[in-house]
Amino acid sequence: MEFWTEQQLSSIHKMLNPRSIAVVGATERMQYGGRFLRSALGAGDRVNLYPVNPRYDELMGLRCYASVSDLPESPDLVGIIVPYHRVIPVLQESAEKGAGSAIVISAGFSERAEEDRHQLQIELGNLARESGVRISGPNCLGLANVKEGIWACSSSSTVFEKLNTGNIGLVCQSGASAFGPFLSRAIGRGIGYSYIISTGNEADLEASDFARYLLDDDNTKVIAMFVEGFKDARKFLEVARLAAQQGKPIVLIKIGRSDLGARAAQAHTASFTGVDATYDAAFKQHGVTRVADWDQLLEVSQMLADSPKPSAPGIAVISHSGGVCSLTADVFGDEGLDLPDLSDEARDAINEILAGFGWAGNPADITGHASRDTVELIMEHLISETKVGAMVVASSASNEQAEHVVDVAGRHDKTVAYLHTGNELGAPTGLDTLKGAGIPVFYSPENLASAFRKLHDYHNWRDRRLKFGFGTAPAMSEAQQNIADNLRAPDQKTLTECRWKDLLAGWGIAETEEEMAFGAFEVMIGVKPDPQLGPVLIYGMGGIFADMMTDLALRVCPISRQDAQEMVDEVSGSRILSGLNGQPKRDIEGLVDALVRVSDLAINLEGIVDEIEINPLAVLPHGQGVQAVEAQVTLAP
Repeated sequence: MEFWTEQQLSSIHKMLNPRSIAVVGATERMQYGGRFLRSALGAGDRVNLYPVNPRYDELMGLRCYASVSDLPESPDLVGIIVPYHRVIPVLQESAEKGAGSAIVISAGFSERAEEDRHQLQIELGNLARESGVRISGPNCLGLANVKEGIWACSSSSTVFEKLNTGNIGLVCQSGASAFGPFLSRAIGRGIGYSYIISTGNEADLEASDFARYLLDDDNTKVIAMFVEGFKDARKFLEVARLAAQQGKPIVLIKIGRSDLGARAAQAHTASFTGVDATYDAAFKQHGVTRVADWDQLLEVSQMLADSPKPSAPGIAVISHSGGVCSLTADVFGDEGLDLPDLSDEARDAINEILAGFGWAGNPADITGHASRDTVELIMEHLISETKVGAMVVASSASNEQAEHVVDVAGRHDKTVAYLHTGNELGAPTGLDTLKGAGIPVFYSPENLASAFRKLHDYHNWRDRRLKFGFGTAPAMSEAQQNIADNLRAPDQKTLTECRWKDLLAGWGIAETEEEMAFGAFEVMIGVKPDPQLGPVLIYGMGGIFADMMTDLALRVCPISRQDAQEMVDEVSGSRILSGLNGQPKRDIEGLVDALVRVSDLAINLEGIVDEIEINPLAVLPHGQGVQAVEAQVTLAP
């Protein structure tokens, strides 16, 4: 399926890189129209700016035009800030003028949960697609091309110039979050963006469309996203697949972990959040790094953007405090991270510097040497260890110490992160030195450890994915097509035993009686449709164990063999299949085959078959395969 057209991506390009902007609804008052005009003025002569409002002859030193039709050129971007009932006429006029794109700041559409407003939003989206003037919004705050200094937004913030240019592209459905905490926290942490994009109700372009554009942007290394609900979840998964190929991580907050969060998202941007457990599985399957809050989104994004792929799994930790060392080691251990022992050479060299004080280990407690020039030599010994792929310095960021950290980091292609143990308010100048050099700075050991865990997980996942690929369901054979055609019985909801046996056999899954599966272990394979993600494959224990062992593994279809193997490994009961506690070894390869085959069936017959439950599926002794004992197949309405 082709999700994007050249026209669509071209319109996004004009929206994010405009050379001319019309502001319809511009005003002298610092409301939405006035703030948009004031923000856009910051671009100076890089952008031709045209206020549009028939009530003014001049605004903020610029000639004001009565309508879009009166403009001296076709604008690349139209900012629409008018009452909701006037939005469509303005967009139509913009299309007739030959405008390239539009941002609809105006609210009053689907978020109102009123049928007439919902229909108005549908009409707005249809007009945008038909006319080619693609839009962001409605009910958004606009966007910023940070690297070019173009702020096409109605944010009330006045601190744009304090934000660094960086390599993180932020796509956020919530405008107030994009230009609120994500802006102010980024400034405070010295983290820079390439773009800030708010998408609002997404009547036309959605977050996935902007993420797709950013994949081709050389200035963007990581895509950070705040999503309340996907209009087209499969489109997002396609973005994730493309991102994996290009090595651009996606870090995401997805609202909807709780019923309260889901209801709030629906009220805010009319977004349906979906079933959270299924999204968790889909994100894991597609290498999307999910985080929980603003700070994690920023810190993990920076870690992934500014850190090379770890050359080794080990991490070295150095601090002036034994207590900080111990706490950091604990939280790193909780995340399953490795703090390898030092080599004799490194330990002896550090001990010689410490001269009987501190501890020459990993973590290294270097006491007062943290504020002396000797800290640089100690760090050099630690980061040069072959088992060490990254180093953490945990201290209070004096300027001299920060300069030593930057010097060491510059000599090695390894991640160097800083854990600030001092006061964040009135912070020492050393923090500015670290931030300016692109050293990731953290303020809690938990967030630091979590970021390292996610850095390692992403690169490990991508290595596997590049080796094994994503799942793709093969086209149906002629025999399978005949089976599919014969399933379309208008008066049948559930397949009879004879028919489900034929169906499963057509996809290579043999059936058996309970008494013919002697020595087998029983598991369950199921398929349920997700309204946003499509068929979802489910694996867990079956038969008499189904109710006692409730952990399940989920994946979005289609799956690869690697996905299937990971599903088996995730379910604790699967350990029995390997011959646990003297049990005979079962045919795990046959089970993996069955998971892939059921996934293929679900994709091939999507829209025909609704749900599948094979329970129990008998996993026979090693080399003998699997056999379906009982199954229930429900047809789609």
